[in-house]
Amino acid sequence: MARKSVCILLLVCVLFSVSQAAQDKASTESGWINLFESETLDGWKASENEGTFTFRDGMLVVDGPRSHLFYVGPVENANFKNFEFKADIMTMPGSNSGMYFHTEYKQSGWPRKGYEIQVNNTHHDPKKTGGLYGIKDVFKSPVKDNEWFTQHIIVQGGEITVKVNGKTTITYNEPEKKRRGIGQKLTGGTLALQGHDPKSVVYYKNVMVKPLAPRSAGPIKVALLTGGHGFEQKPFYEIFDSFKGIEYTKVQLKDHSEIFEDISDWDYDVIVLYNMTQNISPKRRENFKKLLSRGIGIVALHHNMGAFQAWPEYRKIAGGKYYLKPAEESGVKRPGSTYKHGLDMKIHIADTSHPITRGMSDFVIHDEGYKLCGFEKDNHVLITTDHSASDKTIGWVRQFDMSGICGIMLGHDHYAYENKDFRRLISRAIKWTAGRLK
Repeated sequence: MARKSVCILLLVCVLFSVSQAAQDKASTESGWINLFESETLDGWKASENEGTFTFRDGMLVVDGPRSHLFYVGPVENANFKNFEFKADIMTMPGSNSGMYFHTEYKQSGWPRKGYEIQVNNTHHDPKKTGGLYGIKDVFKSPVKDNEWFTQHIIVQGGEITVKVNGKTTITYNEPEKKRRGIGQKLTGGTLALQGHDPKSVVYYKNVMVKPLAPRSAGPIKVALLTGGHGFEQKPFYEIFDSFKGIEYTKVQLKDHSEIFEDISDWDYDVIVLYNMTQNISPKRRENFKKLLSRGIGIVALHHNMGAFQAWPEYRKIAGGKYYLKPAEESGVKRPGSTYKHGLDMKIHIADTSHPITRGMSDFVIHDEGYKLCGFEKDNHVLITTDHSASDKTIGWVRQFDMSGICGIMLGHDHYAYENKDFRRLISRAIKWTAGRLK
């Protein structure tokens, strides 16, 4: 049996090496992050018997006394809340292992925090592969030893879903009241892999994680950013008070971009940017982009087009830029943008089929116009105007990484805030960027 297992393992290694480059490329493009990209244990910390985990021929080999390998690397600062976690796994006969999440490092013994998804096809423990250990168990393994299979865990909000080779084995909705089990609560935490006992030999490959946006149900949570430009506060916030199913938090930026300094406890579905602040450090830029890799929605309003002028990539994210002064970008000289108050602008619905503008008719709004702005060529334009004191493009959508982006150039003062069509655009933009409007 041992010789046969070795032969099978060698054959599988050859097959995997042929397709590895293509798999890694596809995973990167779809938002997946390889947690063993260097094929070393960098970014991981083993408990008690460290020698149980080694890397060989591109595979993580689990072979030795009980130990747990905890992720301590930089992705999400090792604090995952909503995510997908998957791995290609092969067990030898009689082996036992597990994939943990929302857990924390423990030097010895079994982890006391978080949940375990079982990896066990023929070990004497009756709880088998694909089950949520001790809570919603699977008692007949859906896969076999000596064969590679993919176990895929999805955690979003209070729901846990497990798939094995693409087929759902369990779905579990966590009750509001905490279970008796120690630490079994979706509170966030790191990931871990289990070495169960000296006779359990298990192989892991393509251990991947994909951070997700917070929710797919319940109220949409919005971070409403202001700062760097004055505005009429009472009528502005009344817009958001009027929305049903949308909860917003006022974020008055005092240090230009401090909300992006630490995103480990991020709990918003959408960011509405009504700020014109400027300074955003390299760390904050990277955190901003990490949120976009999770699919956090962005709605950029009016004078936000003038924000973060020294960050060239921000125009690519938001889709448009108001130039506060003449500039040169990629060898092209740009004049400073202009503005004019008190315009009666006829707004044309350029795309009547998009979810944000579907069913809307042309309307007139009394607002401030911007001209000589820059726009990304791949914007999908939703609304336009023919007013001579404004650029033609007024509203657009685009995709950046995993996030839906909506830019709306309108929104200077109470005349715009009170316009029912303007409010309708904002409400729908929030819902669309949150993935709730199809």
